Amino acid sequence: MNFKQNNLKKIILWLGVVLIGFLIYKFVNKDSLIGVIYQSLPPVEAGLLGGMLLGDETGFEKEFWSSLKNSGLVHLVVVSGTNIMLVFGGLVENLAKILGRKKAIGVGFLITLGYLEIVGWQIPVVRAMVMVSVMYWSQVLGRRYNIFRGLIFSVLVIVLAWPESIYEVSFWLSFAAFVGVVTSPWRGILGSSFWISLWISPIMGLFFGKINLISPVSNLLVLMTVQLITVMGFLGSVVGVFVPVLGKLVLWFVWPLLKYFGLVAQMIGGWWWVNVAVDFNILIVFGWYLILSWTLLKFRKNGYKY
Repeated sequence: MNFKQNNLKKIILWLGVVLIGFLIYKFVNKDSLIGVIYQSLPPVEAGLLGGMLLGDETGFEKEFWSSLKNSGLVHLVVVSGTNIMLVFGGLVENLAKILGRKKAIGVGFLITLGYLEIVGWQIPVVRAMVMVSVMYWSQVLGRRYNIFRGLIFSVLVIVLAWPESIYEVSFWLSFAAFVGVVTSPWRGILGSSFWISLWISPIMGLFFGKINLISPVSNLLVLMTVQLITVMGFLGSVVGVFVPVLGKLVLWFVWPLLKYFGLVAQMIGGWWWVNVAVDFNILIVFGWYLILSWTLLKFRKNGYKY
């Protein structure tokens, strides 16, 4: 009897999942989510959430956008590879405690694919998805992820699919951020933020001619909020399409985090001394990454495995 009841519960659960998936596919799109966000939150916080979730930059005032760039946080408020890696990784690690790792990876893929469909399969996000997929697919197969071979394979797939990627700063920033996330010798937020910034900084110096001196600090102050803002913001927006009052309630729980994020960006972005002009070329960038690679080898010799 218990066996039949368990099977019945599983069938009902999966039917519910399929029904919810169909409703989201049928009625949820980028415009409907933006509508819910702007109806539920004040303009500044709505613009911030719209940028982080859906890549909508129309809600950013010019002054606030400058603060985001000057504070070194702009890569977190657009739909980018960094967001995908943080959210996908967070989903898998948390769901693994409940479902087991392989099932959690499968659910994470399905959720992320649904998210890609909603945001319109933006190329920077798809490229990030390729890199993340290669890493987690090796885990599904029960193999240890080899970062060197995984990165080469990912880059080959991306360049063959989108040859123009090699000229785009967004690709190299996503690539550098991915390497930073995967290879960080420190699992704490402070160490990881610093390590990711070290991998991103030479790209910023090469393409934009400047390096932010305290981007590790600014990223540290807000990075812990990104996953929660993204997951709760997406959930509240989707729920708001069907039940506006409930969706607004969920989004108002996210509002304090958005407010905090904005205050950090405005405070640090107003400091004139945080950005230093540099004249980087390919040789300097290559040398910078050689030093980081040498550092990783030293960590590995000392028993650290990434």
